[in-house]
Amino acid sequence: MHIAYAAFWLPKSGSREDEYEDAFAPAVAPVQAALSEFLCAVADGATETSFSGLWAQLLVEAYADKHLRGLDAANLLPLIERWHAAIDERTRAKPLPWYAEEKLKAGAYSSLLGLQLRGDGRWGAVSVGDSCLFCLRPRRWLHGFPYVEAEQFNNHPALIPTHTDGLHRLEVVVRRGIWEDGDIFLLMTDALAHYFIAQPAVRRLFADPKLDQAGFTRLIEAARHDRLCRNDDVTLVTVRPTVGADGSGMA
Repeated sequence: MHIAYAAFWLPKSGSREDEYEDAFAPAVAPVQAALSEFLCAVADGATETSFSGLWAQLLVEAYADKHLRGLDAANLLPLIERWHAAIDERTRAKPLPWYAEEKLKAGAYSSLLGLQLRGDGRWGAVSVGDSCLFCLRPRRWLHGFPYVEAEQFNNHPALIPTHTDGLHRLEVVVRRGIWEDGDIFLLMTDALAHYFIAQPAVRRLFADPKLDQAGFTRLIEAARHDRLCRNDDVTLVTVRPTVGADGSGMA
């Protein structure tokens, strides 16, 4: 199995790049000539919570590195400990003001969407929250996951918390399927996913293999200007698996 992988992102209009609270992994395309398995993920840290971008980044990296095989307390507790340790390291030289300390007590929250592709032609996805996966086949729309309608998005999505008492109530959704040569998988955080579902005419633009970061930025800025895409951090990951020369990837 060969993988063509790309990632594009943009912070909220008016925000700095270091204020971007989405996350994706891996950071770069895989370098192996052939793969038996490939994992990638996107996540959206909740803006109103503290250090949510850091939490989102820890989640996607753990998933893509195959260190997060289950979304349960046993698998998430080590990540929560890493989140606390990273905050301690960041604030050691410059402690947080009292109001930021109070906010930190509420913890952080993030969505997570992970995709696993296997060389035997199978794929699986796992989701908590409103980041979405879309699978396209030439001249055919296969499906969206976990949302397929724009009306499904709301202001209170399921999220993964850094509070341990919330880990036993996670709303985890799983989907599996078979991929074929020519399939395109698109992973998106919520604002972009909503725009993608609500505006079918733009779908081909985000699936264009010639898309680059500059083109992505122009598309999002135009959509924000026309009030078609909510002004939020946006992330797009595109994955194109193909059958290897040895036939790996055949269903």
